[in-house]
Amino acid sequence: MTRAWKVLWWVVAAAAAVAAFIPVFDTYLLHAPTLLPDLGASWYYWKLPPDQASAVTRASVWIPYLVHQVLLWYFIYKLRVSGKRWDGSLSRWNWAMIGLTAFMTVAHFVQTALFYDGLAQDVSVWSSQYSVIVMLVFVLMMRNADRGLFFGKKVKLPRSSLALTRRWHGFYIAWATTYTFWFHPVVNEWAHVIGFFYMFLLFGEISLTRTSVHMNKYWTTALEVLVLIHGTTVALLTQDTTLWTMFFTGFLTIFIVTQIYGLGLSKTAIRVASAAYLAAVLYLYTFYPSGSFSTERLANIHQITWIPTVEYALVFVFAGVLWAVSLLPPIGKVAKAGRQA
Repeated sequence: MTRAWKVLWWVVAAAAAVAAFIPVFDTYLLHAPTLLPDLGASWYYWKLPPDQASAVTRASVWIPYLVHQVLLWYFIYKLRVSGKRWDGSLSRWNWAMIGLTAFMTVAHFVQTALFYDGLAQDVSVWSSQYSVIVMLVFVLMMRNADRGLFFGKKVKLPRSSLALTRRWHGFYIAWATTYTFWFHPVVNEWAHVIGFFYMFLLFGEISLTRTSVHMNKYWTTALEVLVLIHGTTVALLTQDTTLWTMFFTGFLTIFIVTQIYGLGLSKTAIRVASAAYLAAVLYLYTFYPSGSFSTERLANIHQITWIPTVEYALVFVFAGVLWAVSLLPPIGKVAKAGRQA
C-alpha cells in the first residue's frame, strides 16, 4: 500500500471521528441561541436571528473562511507548478493542505462555540446547494471520456471545454467545499453531521491531488454516490413528506445511467443492479408509504427525472459556455495547451 492510500484511510478515519464528536461538542460546549421558526425552503434555520447578528459575528466566520480559501488555492497552485508526478507519494504541498484542513476544522468548532453563525447569515441557502451541483456536473464532464455519459456511451463535447474543466476544476471544487464548510455552523443535526463528514472526505480528495488516490475510479465514484446518501438523508430528516424519494431515486438514476459504467463491472452485474433499481423505483412510487397500491404515487414517478435532467442539461450548458469562453484569446491559449497535453 502506497503512502497516499495510507493517508487516505487515516483521512477517512479522522473524518468519521470528527463527525462523531459533533454530538458531544453540541451537548457540552455549544450554547445555541434561540432560533427563529423555519420559514420554508428558502430559509436557513441554523443562523442567528438578524437582530443578534453583528459585525463581530460576521467577521468571526468571514475572516477564517477567506483565509482558508486563499491558502487552499495557494497550496493547489504551488502543487501544480511543483512538477510533482502522479504517484503514491505526497509532496509538502499535499501535507500543507492536510494540515490546513485540520487547523481550520478546529477553528470552525471554536468559532461556532463562540459566535454560532456561519456564512448563511449573509448569503442565500441555495448558493451552498448549487455549488455542489455544479461540482457534480464538472465530474460528469470529465469522466465522460472513460465511462461515457449515458449507459456507457460517450457524448461529444468540445475539447476546449474539457481542457478548461480539467485545468481549473480543482480550484472550483476547493471553493465549493470550503464555502459549504463555513456556510454551516457545527451543530448536532444528522444532516449537518453527515454533511461535515462528506466535506472532510472532499478536503481529503483535494489534499491528495497528484497522487494515485486522486483519480482512483472506486474512490471518486464513492464520493459521487455519497451525495445520494447525504441528499436523501437531509430530505428524510428535515421534510415531513415523501420528498426524500425524489432525491434517492434521482441520484440513483444517475448512478445507474452513468456512474456504474466507470467501475469496470460485468454486464451481468450492471443488469442485476439495473433490475434492483427498477424494483426500488416501482415500489417507492406505487406502494410506499401506505403499503398498498397508490395511483397518486404512481402519477409522481416523473420525479425520478428531475435531478438527472438538471445535471445532464448542465453538462451541455457548461460545455457550451466554456467553449465560448475558450474563444477569448488569452483563455484560448490555455485551452489549446490543455488539448495538447
